Amino acid sequence: MKISSIIGLIGIYFLSIIAFAFTGWIGWLGIILILLKSFNVIQWAWWIVALPFEYGSIYCLYMTIDGTKYKAGLKDAGKYARGTSSYLQEKDESFQIQIIIKEGAEHIGETIDRLCNEPSRLKFNQALLDASLEHYYLLQLAMFANKNDNPYDTIKKWKETGLKLPEEGTPEFS
Repeated sequence: MKISSIIGLIGIYFLSIIAFAFTGWIGWLGIILILLKSFNVIQWAWWIVALPFEYGSIYCLYMTIDGTKYKAGLKDAGKYARGTSSYLQEKDESFQIQIIIKEGAEHIGETIDRLCNEPSRLKFNQALLDASLEHYYLLQLAMFANKNDNPYDTIKKWKETGLKLPEEGTPEFS
């Protein structure tokens, strides 16, 4: 993972904590409890007063990791998200594909190879491959997918999993 990606994730995490503190009732409860403790209105221990923010920091960390995995194509959306947003899911998949392509041929090849092992992701994998072929060659993607394997063996594996690939000799192949 690139350093800029890690810094971006840290930024997302802190922004989500700020949003948690000021937009939800649990965050406001935490702010009120801290103010009451600061002015000696309540005599509770600090760890009890800070419980809403302790919960919020763990929740925001989990959601940051979960969102990152979803954007990287490593997991599907949850049941509630799938049931409430069919249009958003299509838009999200397009967004995921653009993020994966932006990472470069090496990341695209590895992602396609990894998703070949998940039959439920075949449609997404095909869309990723089709979009990638506008920028890269199939042989190039297969070469980066598994550096310990022959690219032609990787292409054969992809074809066996159901991906529709360009034929050898076409401009998209090499």
